[in-house]
Amino acid sequence: MHNNIKNTFFSKTLDLTLSSTAALGLSSLLFTAAAHASADCPKAPQSEWLHVLEMQKKIVNEYGFAIKKFQTDGNCYEIYGWGLNEKGDKFVKIEVYFNPVTGEIVKKKIEN
Repeated sequence: MHNNIKNTFFSKTLDLTLSSTAALGLSSLLFTAAAHASADCPKAPQSEWLHVLEMQKKIVNEYGFAIKKFQTDGNCYEIYGWGLNEKGDKFVKIEVYFNPVTGEIVKKKIEN
């Protein structure tokens, strides 16, 4: 009799713990997704976008960023790479979103 009560108690406790863990994991995942949400670039036909090589040249020559990864994210061009910090005295990791038509920076994240 005690074993049945004991097993039922541990089973329900385990179910509750797993449910709580799953809920916590899901909320962390949703928070992470929101934190890494892409920028709002205007919708434009891809025929109007700057060519990838032209955009990369602009990023390096005009903005002075070093590109580690270049990709398209929704309606934006996005890079992961390095750029100068606010003081301009050292390189830091960056994530930058660009308007693909004009090449202007839409959103920029700098790692401290």
